[in-house]
Formats: sequence, structure tokens, C-alpha cells
Amino acid sequence: MIKEDYVSFEVAKLLNEKGFDVETRGYYPIKGDATGRLFANSSSEYNHNHSQIQISAPTLQMAMKWLREVHNYYIQVMLDSWACGDHSGYYVVIQKTNSDFEMMLSDALDEVFYKTPEEALEAAIKYCLENLIIGTE
Repeated sequence: MIKEDYVSFEVAKLLNEKGFDVETRGYYPIKGDATGRLFANSSSEYNHNHSQIQISAPTLQMAMKWLREVHNYYIQVMLDSWACGDHSGYYVVIQKTNSDFEMMLSDALDEVFYKTPEEALEAAIKYCLENLIIGTE
């Protein structure tokens, strides 16, 4: 059975800070020092962003779609085609969809390559939230 991949607790907090307000089925509880343990809610009608003690835990795809639709950042995960030595794996291209701006996340992070596409996507989402999105737009 294939399971959904959710953003990490750290990325969920960044999304919340940047104004992510989309209904999700997963959430992270926040009680003092949050543990970052993921919980799933059986009701898709519950919006976790409006609770004082929990934050939304979107899937990687939901976060990527929110970045594209709300902030115009398109993330593309690419397989390293020459895959040799320590440089095999996945890298990321981030493109601003409403301009000609394009950058490779691997260049921004000193040629980082990731073992899985999910790891690369998580890093790209985090990079966008920390470096490209200012405040809650």
C-alpha cells in the first residue's frame, strides 16, 4: 500500500507562519515543546489551522501546489542522469511561474543531491519558505 508523504513538523510550522490555510487530514499537536508527532484525522471537514494547539500537516503535494498557486513557485524534482560517484540522486529546479526567473536549488545549497524525490521536494519547499517567500502574502 502506498502512503502519502507529509511535510515535516519543521516545514509545517514554516507553512503556518507563511499563511498556509488549507484544510488537511493530518496535523501536528503543539503543547509546550511540540514533539512533532504526526496525527491523522478521519474527518476531512476539520480545519486544523484554526486550533490553538495544533497545526496543519499537509502532504508534500499539497504544499507544492500551494506554493505554485498562491506564490507562483513551481518545483521540479529531477533525477541526476549522469549519476556517478557521490553526486547521484535527485536535485531540484525552482521556477517563478510568472517570470523568466529560474534557479537550481542544488546551486543555492552547494550542489546538494538527495537520495529520494520526497527528500528533495521537502528541501525545496523548505528553501522556498525560508528564502523566497517574505511574510504572509
